[in-house]
Amino acid sequence: MPRFRLNLLLSILVIAPLAGLVLVPTPARAQIFESDGVAMRFMKRIHQRNSSEVLGAFQGVVNHARSATVELKRGGKQVALGGIVDSNGLIVTKGSLVNTYDDEAPLVVETANGDQYLTSEIVALDKEHDLALIRIDARNLPVMEIAADNKPAVGSILATSGLDEQPVAIGVYGLEPHKVEVKNAMLGVMLSQRPGPAVVDQVVESSAADSAGILAEDIILSINDTAIETGTHLIETVRTFEPGDSLRLTLRRAEQEMQLSVILGEWVAGRGQARHEFQNHLGGELSTRRSGFPAVFQHDSYLQPEQCGGPVVNLDGKVVGLNIARAGRVATYAIPGNELSTAVTKMLSAAGATRNSEIVQSRVSAKPVISENMDPSAGNPGWIPRETSN
Repeated sequence: MPRFRLNLLLSILVIAPLAGLVLVPTPARAQIFESDGVAMRFMKRIHQRNSSEVLGAFQGVVNHARSATVELKRGGKQVALGGIVDSNGLIVTKGSLVNTYDDEAPLVVETANGDQYLTSEIVALDKEHDLALIRIDARNLPVMEIAADNKPAVGSILATSGLDEQPVAIGVYGLEPHKVEVKNAMLGVMLSQRPGPAVVDQVVESSAADSAGILAEDIILSINDTAIETGTHLIETVRTFEPGDSLRLTLRRAEQEMQLSVILGEWVAGRGQARHEFQNHLGGELSTRRSGFPAVFQHDSYLQPEQCGGPVVNLDGKVVGLNIARAGRVATYAIPGNELSTAVTKMLSAAGATRNSEIVQSRVSAKPVISENMDPSAGNPGWIPRETSN
């Protein structure tokens, strides 16, 4: 589509709805929590912006980045997007979405042409930026070209590529790169005041503990490899982690010991918990890890947490960043191109290397799984055959 026609379409179908979104008066706080009218109006504007007519205008914009974009799944469910950074099967994505203790299903990578691969390992983590470098057994893949020196202007239009020909979403670049301070992690349990072991007295509704299945009267014995002696020790240990970190808890329930996987959330105090949950569910969940970034820019593309980890491009189709968190109702964070290029270079050099101060090895390895579509006697290296594959 010619550039002038694209700009005209933007002015009619994108800028107008966005302007309406910005200029709507902010209702009183009490009104927000007493009515779902705000959520309904918000979702109406999102549907207008993400209509096929609007997204179709950006098909050519994301065409090149799409070929180097992947989708990561567990058990057939999407958990993240990612970008290919090495033609021999190295992919960068959002670390906290893939580096988990959930080993019930393997992590599967799907490319834009429909091929699927089992991940062989997570080769490097950059905790500071919440990035992971994963490996698949593939060759001659298209590579995401990061425009490290191309900085978008405030107010410019950005598009997020996915596996489809149309972008996942479009939005406006609204805030230049800035640091986001880390917030404390929250497990979501209230502990017994009795001296001795860490006994759960109550579980906070919709918290990390609640989602993991922790119950009142459970005794927490260890976190990862650290034995928990008392309730105070549990609190101190949780504080050493960040929101989005995946933990393996050992606990005693009645006379039985068991292990649970927990992904920590952000700490919220008292009555603020209700407001926090309302914000989370206004149009969808927020990313669990959405703070503690050295530099991110902000745009207002509407993404779900599992749609983070992939490239965002400008109108010239150049990759100007990597979406790293849905941070608010109308706020998505992305790592800018220059910061992303540096981080990826470090992870590529550290792939297969030992631990150092900036890049750490994965604490979780992909579980080897034989797909029902594979022939084990053929020594298949990890590719899952599909009828659509060549």
